[in-house]
Amino acid sequence: MSLPKQWKREFVGLLKSPIITSKNGLILRLEYKNEENKLHRNPEISPAYISYYENGNIYCEQYWVNDKCHRLDGPAIIVYCEDGKISFEEYWINDMQHRLNGPAFIKYYKNGNICCESYWINGEKHRLDGPAFIRYYENGNIHYKSYCVNDKTHRLDGPAFISYYENGNINYEEYRVNGERK
Repeated sequence: MSLPKQWKREFVGLLKSPIITSKNGLILRLEYKNEENKLHRNPEISPAYISYYENGNIYCEQYWVNDKCHRLDGPAIIVYCEDGKISFEEYWINDMQHRLNGPAFIKYYKNGNICCESYWINGEKHRLDGPAFIRYYENGNIHYKSYCVNDKTHRLDGPAFISYYENGNINYEEYRVNGERK
């Protein structure tokens, strides 16, 4: 019994060695490519691109399918600080920033608190049930937030952009509908 063509391709891909870039005996990056020389690896197995700090810790992991940034079950790009903590993570599907159940971009402070987060659907900043972009002070309080629909600053029931002082008091508000000031 023969395996379907796709399974054969995936199996051969698993056996393929990565392209290794090194300097002075240290691995700088690993890249997995397909027959067409495109970044590619089954995202359920591991990233197609991994780069390293000189201390050996991972700097960046990226998931690619046929040269498109893509991963369904987690962030497609993860960048780490030199100490191993996550610096930021991005969710991509078919080469577009996209995530339905949470922010598609999350950046962290060194203390682990979230620095900023943004919500994207099909490559557009978009969120209907709250702000599409939130920036935080290092203490966790909100610095500013903006509401976006289809990549335009937009909110009908309140200010579309709100800036806060570090103590939580409102500094500035701006009303916008479809990107235009009101």
